[in-house]
Amino acid sequence: MVAWHASQPRPRRDSDERLVTVNARNPRSLRDTSAPDAVGWLVSDARLLPNPAPLLEGVCERLTARGVPLARASISLFTLHPLLHARSFRWRAGQSSATTEVHPHGLQHLPAFAQSPFKALREGVPVIHRRLEQPLAPDDYPMFQGLREEGLTEYLALPVCFSDGSRHAVSWSTSEPGGFTDAQRALLQELHPLLELVLEVIARKDMTGVLLDTYLGRDTGRRILQGQIRRGDGETTSAVICLSDLRSFTALSDALPRDALLELLNAYFETMVSAFHAHGAEVLKFMGDAVLAIFRIDAESPVEERCMAAARTMREAVAATARDNASRREQGLTPYEFGASLHVGDVMYGNIGASDRLDFTVIGPAVNLASRIAGLCAGLNEPVLLSESFVSHYRGGVKDLGRHPLKGVPHPMRIYTLGSESSARTVAA
Repeated sequence: MVAWHASQPRPRRDSDERLVTVNARNPRSLRDTSAPDAVGWLVSDARLLPNPAPLLEGVCERLTARGVPLARASISLFTLHPLLHARSFRWRAGQSSATTEVHPHGLQHLPAFAQSPFKALREGVPVIHRRLEQPLAPDDYPMFQGLREEGLTEYLALPVCFSDGSRHAVSWSTSEPGGFTDAQRALLQELHPLLELVLEVIARKDMTGVLLDTYLGRDTGRRILQGQIRRGDGETTSAVICLSDLRSFTALSDALPRDALLELLNAYFETMVSAFHAHGAEVLKFMGDAVLAIFRIDAESPVEERCMAAARTMREAVAATARDNASRREQGLTPYEFGASLHVGDVMYGNIGASDRLDFTVIGPAVNLASRIAGLCAGLNEPVLLSESFVSHYRGGVKDLGRHPLKGVPHPMRIYTLGSESSARTVAA
C-alpha cells in the first residue's frame, strides 16, 4: 500500500518497490504525461458544472475512454446544511448517470460510518488502498468484504482536502483481474489534485445555493445569486399572499419549556412549508410564529390557477395538522392550531434594509391587509380566511362570514372561508 500526506506532492507508483514524485499540482505536467482529455476538461468546462454528480460522471467517462477499467467510483462530501451531514455521489460502469445519496445528521454516530474508510480519511489518514483479491485482515474495514463479493479487485480512496481544512473523500474501484496497473493507479493519483481543486469550486458553489435556498427561499436565493443584491433592487409583482401564524402562541410560550416550544414551532413550520412547497409557493420568511409565503402570478401562472393552488395548500395544511395533532396527543405532546389568510394584490418584491444588513422580502398594503385578515381567525374560529380580492378570482366553494372591521382599514371588509371542494359558491351579493 502506498501512503502519502495530502500536504505533500503525490507520489507516482512505477513499481511495487519504487516511488517517483511528480509535480501533480502543475496541470501542464499532467497534460504531457497522463489523460489530456480529462485534464483539459477539468481546467475548462468542468468547473462550470452545477454539482458534483456530473463532475464524477465526466471524469469517469474520460478515464474509461483512456483505458482505466473503472467499475465504480464515489465522491463523499461532508456538507454545511441544517438537515444533512453528508452527500455521496456514486458512479458505476454501465450506468448512464451518477446517483446522489443524502445522509442526515447522526450518520457520524452509526457503526457503518464509524468503521468506514471515509471516517478514517476525514480524520487524517492520507490514503486507503486495498488489493481485494488478497485475503483481508481481520481488523480491515467491513465494507471491503461486500466489495469483494461484488467482484471488485482493487480499491483506492484518497482524501479531498478543501482550503478551509475540511476533508472529504473520493474512491476508485475496478473489477479487472489483478486490479489497476501501476500506470493506471499513478494516473488516478496524479489527476487527484486537479480534481480536488475543481471539486471544491463546484461544492462551494452548490453549497452557497443550498444555504441561500434554505435560509432565504428558493426563488429569493436564485435572484440574489443572479445579482439582485443592491438596496432597492426589486420589482412590483402580483401574487397570492398567504400569512399564517400559530394560535395562542403567547400562552404557549408562557406554558411550555423552551425545548418543547421549539419542537412545537418546528412541527408547525414543517407542516406549513411542506404544503407550500408542494404547490409551488415561495416561502419568504419566518417571523416569530408566523410564515409569509407568496404564489407569484405571471403569464405562465394566471391568477385563477394560483388561487386554486393556494386553496389546495391550505386544505392540505389543515388536514396535515389534524394528522400531526393526533400523533402528538398519542405521544403526550402539545397540539397546535394555526390561522391563515389568502389575499391577492400587488407587492414590492426586493431588497430593503440598511446598507450593511439587507432583507429580500415583500412589502406593501396587500401584505398588511393579509396580516390583518389572519388576525381574525381566532375570533371567527376558522383556520383559513379569504379576502374579497381572493374570492373574486377563486373558482372553488367558499362560505361568506360577513363584514368585519380590520385595524387600519377605514371600512369593514367582507371575509370568507373555504367551503367544501364540491360545494357551490355562497358569495353574498
